[in-house]
Amino acid sequence: MEFTLSQLRQSFEQRTNRSMSMPLAGTVFWSVVLGLSFVLPFNSALLVMLFGSGCIFPLALLFAKWRNEDFFMKGHALGKLMLTGVIMANSLWVLHIILLFVQPKLVPYSLALGLAIHWPLYGWIIQHSLGLQHLLMRAFGLFTAFMWLPLNSIAAAALVTVICYLITLIQMQRRVVDAGSPAL
Repeated sequence: MEFTLSQLRQSFEQRTNRSMSMPLAGTVFWSVVLGLSFVLPFNSALLVMLFGSGCIFPLALLFAKWRNEDFFMKGHALGKLMLTGVIMANSLWVLHIILLFVQPKLVPYSLALGLAIHWPLYGWIIQHSLGLQHLLMRAFGLFTAFMWLPLNSIAAAALVTVICYLITLIQMQRRVVDAGSPAL
């Protein structure tokens, strides 16, 4: 049976319960990174940030279980689209690693922006501008922090990212979701 895009979107909304587990996990991770950036030497904090970013996914799985989200969306076309977006974001690890060897102080900015690349796809799926807003807030916020925030690059990137996540999480929680018919 073929489903319309509208039906797929409704199903996605119902199964993901606002999809807040990944941004919640990202907020926790970047908040920890922000705190550690003030107590650890730069190189140590950088390594914690790089290797620690791998904890976002398992933490999101815990949040998804707690929030009753269908995190993997197996067999769902829009779930596959989101997975494609996550793969796109993770393909930027090549850039992060190159920067680590050439210009380590830029890695926090590239990682913070790279991990947001999939947000417009999510916004398109839910038909809300918050996905594009999140990416643009992070991009312009990171640029602004790079130019004018007198913190180390880890603290600056983490602060911008946490603020963007908090704004987006409020938007996600407050937006009206069409209950529609039962999930596909």
